[in-house]
Amino acid sequence: MNEARPPDISVRVLTTSEAIRVEFIARRPGVTPVRATLVGNDALLRVRHELDTGLTRLKDELTGLFVEDKDLNRVFQSLHSLGRTLLFILFGAQQTVLKEVQRFWIEALPFGMNPAQPPPLVECVGGKDGFLPLEFLPLFRMHAPPVETHDDFITACYTLVGFSCMVRRAILPAPVHGGNTLLTGPQGRVPARYLYYEHLHGAVEELAWFADAGGAHIDLEGPYPDGADRAPSLAEQIFDPRLLLDGTRRDLPDQVQHFACHGYTRSDDTLAAEIELSGAGRYSRTTLGALGADLVALGASQTQREFDLPLVMMNACGSGRMRAPGAPSFPYLFLTNGNRGFIGTETEIPDDVAAAFSKALYERFLVHRIPLGRALLESRLHLLHTLRNPLGLTYAAYADPYLHVHPTAEERSHDTDPANP
Repeated sequence: MNEARPPDISVRVLTTSEAIRVEFIARRPGVTPVRATLVGNDALLRVRHELDTGLTRLKDELTGLFVEDKDLNRVFQSLHSLGRTLLFILFGAQQTVLKEVQRFWIEALPFGMNPAQPPPLVECVGGKDGFLPLEFLPLFRMHAPPVETHDDFITACYTLVGFSCMVRRAILPAPVHGGNTLLTGPQGRVPARYLYYEHLHGAVEELAWFADAGGAHIDLEGPYPDGADRAPSLAEQIFDPRLLLDGTRRDLPDQVQHFACHGYTRSDDTLAAEIELSGAGRYSRTTLGALGADLVALGASQTQREFDLPLVMMNACGSGRMRAPGAPSFPYLFLTNGNRGFIGTETEIPDDVAAAFSKALYERFLVHRIPLGRALLESRLHLLHTLRNPLGLTYAAYADPYLHVHPTAEERSHDTDPANP
C-alpha cells in the first residue's frame, strides 16, 4: 500500500466580490506559483455550459463503444479543441498567462506525461460554484498533435490532465469524512449497495458483474427498488447504510453505495436536480431538495451516527438528462451528508460506457484492492487502450485518492510470505 502523500500540485479557485482567481502551487521545490484572474465573474458558469456542449458534441461523434481507427484523429481533435476552448473562456487570449500556466505545469511535473512513472496527484479545491474542469485541460501541450495510429492517440491523450494525473476534487466547505480504509466482513467481502433504474441495459449488466465476477469480493445488498412493501426509503438507506431492504440491520454498514440510474440536472436550481430509480414495478424520482429535507429530519430524530458513511458512485447513464452545469449538485449533497467520498460524471454518458467504466473501476478498486485514485486513473486508461474511448475522462472523484480496502489477515499474511514476493 502506498503511503499517502501531499499533492504534487494544488489548484485553488478563490472567489471574491471583485473577481475569481486561480492559484497553482507546486510541491516540487523551486517552481514559482502562478496566480491568474479569470475573464469575468461568470467565467466558471460559462465553462460549465461549454463543457456540456462540447461533451454532447463529442458523444455524438462516437458511433459506438469502440472507436475505429479512421475516427481516432477526429475524436482526439474534438476533445483537445474542447480543452483549448475552456482555457480561452477562463483566461481569454492572454498569451502571457497561458504560457505561464503551461510553464508551471511542465516544471512542476517534468515526468507528468510518462506512463512509466508513478502518476502525479493534483488537488483542485473550490466552492460549490467554483467548478474548474481540470481533467479536460491540455496543460501539458496546448498545441494538438496529429493522430495517425492508435499509439499516437494514446500519447496525444496524455496531454490532458485527466489522463496523466490522479485528480482529487474538494468542495468547500464540505470536507471528505472518515478514514481512508473500507472495511470487510468475515469472508473479506466489501459490503455494498446497488440502486438502479432497471430498464437501462448497462445497469443490468453492472448488476450481473457484481453478482458474478465481483461476488467473491463484494457483499451486495440490492438491487433497490426490489418491490418490497416495507423496504426503507432512499433517504433512510443513505442516512443509515446498515439498513437492509428487509428492515433489519447488518453490523457493518455499506462501504460503497452504487447508483446506476438516471440523474436530472436540467434546471439551474441545484435543489431541483433529481435521482430516478426503478425496479420490480417500483418507481421513484426524488429531488435533491426533498432528499436533503428527509436527511435533516432523520438526523434530528435519530442518534448520532458513529460509523463512517460509504463512498458513493453515481453512474448517470441514458440520454439527454444529466447536464454539466448541475453536476456538482450531487457530490455536494453526499459530502454534506458526511459520506467519505463521491464519484460521478460531469455529464450523462452512454449506457455501455457507464457499464464498462464501473466494471473496470471496481475490478481494480474492490477486487485487486488498488487505492481509489490510481484505480480511477487506470480505469480511464483501460477504456482508452482497449476501446479507444475517451469518455472515462468525464468521471470526477471527490474522495481521498488513497482510500483502499483494508486487507484481511489472510491477505496481510500472503503479502509478508517470502514465498509470495
